[in-house]
Amino acid sequence: MYDITLFTPQDMAKCSLVLRQFGRNTASMEASSQKIVNYIYRHFCDSQTGENTCALVRLFKTHPYGELEDSLQQSARRLMKGNSPAADMKCWTLLAAAGTEPQWNSRHTAADNTAIPLVSTRLVAQMPAISEIIRQFGLDIPTFLGIERERFLQLEPAVLNIFHVSEAKGSPFIPEQNSLIIPYHVKSVLAFGGLLPSGSVFAVVMFLKVKIPQSTAEMFKDLALSVKTALSVPEKKSVFDYSEISKIFVTNNNIAETQLLEYQVANLIQLLDFSEQEMLRQAARFQETIDNLQRELADYKNKEEAFKVSQNSFTGILNIPKDAIVRVDKNQGIQRFNQGEEQI
Repeated sequence: MYDITLFTPQDMAKCSLVLRQFGRNTASMEASSQKIVNYIYRHFCDSQTGENTCALVRLFKTHPYGELEDSLQQSARRLMKGNSPAADMKCWTLLAAAGTEPQWNSRHTAADNTAIPLVSTRLVAQMPAISEIIRQFGLDIPTFLGIERERFLQLEPAVLNIFHVSEAKGSPFIPEQNSLIIPYHVKSVLAFGGLLPSGSVFAVVMFLKVKIPQSTAEMFKDLALSVKTALSVPEKKSVFDYSEISKIFVTNNNIAETQLLEYQVANLIQLLDFSEQEMLRQAARFQETIDNLQRELADYKNKEEAFKVSQNSFTGILNIPKDAIVRVDKNQGIQRFNQGEEQI
């Protein structure tokens, strides 16, 4: 169990290790995705009450319209008022979901629109949630819609990022205010994701019932790499979960062992890079804390020394025998007097 309000690098490492395993022995990317959202929904909880921290968790992926299954193509055409999109047009596609309501635990029933056609740069710019995810991921809309091969090869290893809305209620980037944010008391929204080897963009979106700061959200960049690792191997299998394909896969895994190893090695190298970067960030923060403590200690010693000097001077003044010095309160009651006063 992970309390996101107390999320630590150790929690991140444990969660990352689990998420990476969900790409193994699965027939489809959809099956891996469902495991991922189920795990996040069930294991992020309030440490005091045990209540789920997430109201809803979704996993999206961009996917060409021509390669969508029938129900998803119907969803895309419904938004285009019956027009048939081009086969290579990308759609913002829901692969998996898990949440509070029973219908939220299947991609088939979790949303009204499970495949949103990304028709043009202009129209995508008018979709506040998607366009803001693109921006916070560090991409631009043209790149998001159709990555050129040369540019993709440069971007793919580096694009692993987060989308964070600290205050979900009233945010223009979260359109589901009346159906989700307000009735389910969603405080913050966090997404993490990046680019898959195929050029598709993926994003895990968490609708949180607690408010989290940017510093906590930043830690989920590392989890983005683990999800990418889990999804990259199934990407060479079926994307969607067809029962017949699942049966074939279980009895005869036709993914070459060398191909699996290549994916694992590439992703482990990238994970090592991320881990080293996180270690350096942690070391820098630790050193900054030490420096601050040393400055505070030095400041305290200086104040203590100044106080001693002040006290010595004050005591010397008080002990001048020929002069009477008396300290009184506001009611003229004597609080302290020196030797001179005592002699008088």
